[in-house]
Amino acid sequence: MSEQKNNADPGRMFRIFAAHILPIVIAAVIAAGAGFSLAEFIIPKRYVSEAVIRVGISASGPDSPAADETALVNTCRILFTSSRVFDELNSHFGNIYTDDQLGKMIKVGSAAGSNLLRITVETGDPQESRDAADELVKLASDEFAKTIGNGSIKTVSPPFIPDKPTFPGTAYFTAVGGAVGLAVSYLFFLIKDTLDTRVKPDDDLTAIYGLPVYAEIPDLAKAVPDGRPEKEQ
Repeated sequence: MSEQKNNADPGRMFRIFAAHILPIVIAAVIAAGAGFSLAEFIIPKRYVSEAVIRVGISASGPDSPAADETALVNTCRILFTSSRVFDELNSHFGNIYTDDQLGKMIKVGSAAGSNLLRITVETGDPQESRDAADELVKLASDEFAKTIGNGSIKTVSPPFIPDKPTFPGTAYFTAVGGAVGLAVSYLFFLIKDTLDTRVKPDDDLTAIYGLPVYAEIPDLAKAVPDGRPEKEQ
């Protein structure tokens, strides 16, 4: 019987949803609340502080290799994330990090064709992120002066104290939780209905067998006291 049901019938799928809309909505609300709780109270928050610096060069001639600002930017990206810079930064904070941890916390990126470098630092504390980014900008300036020599470096945008975490996003986790709760609960009722092999009064027998239904046999066991059979629900 169940094999003959048209599981992809939009009408049937909607009827299943409508018949169980209350538990489905409740499940979605509970799952959304769980997602909100995860983001707000359980998952450790991460904060990002960002600084933007501009690097330049003083070339002696147009054919000088030093006149290639793209190469300079790439050099600075490597220079500002070197072990020497990381060691000095770690020393500033009491050697509480490893180079691997600093490598995951710190990102130095640039836009194509630009001599601007974006330095971002991510930690579990907004003040710490800002302090680390500020110290890294100072170390980068010192390292640039010692290594490049004939160039210039300037802070375009100083690091700031982030006012909200970048991860986890409360709205995102709440929305995803609600969507998952809605989908899982509906799928549960859809599978339950598919596996039910009984012929129910609301089954569309004409659609299943292609035959008209003229009458139903009443259940006399459910007869009311006046002797008339109770109508099937």
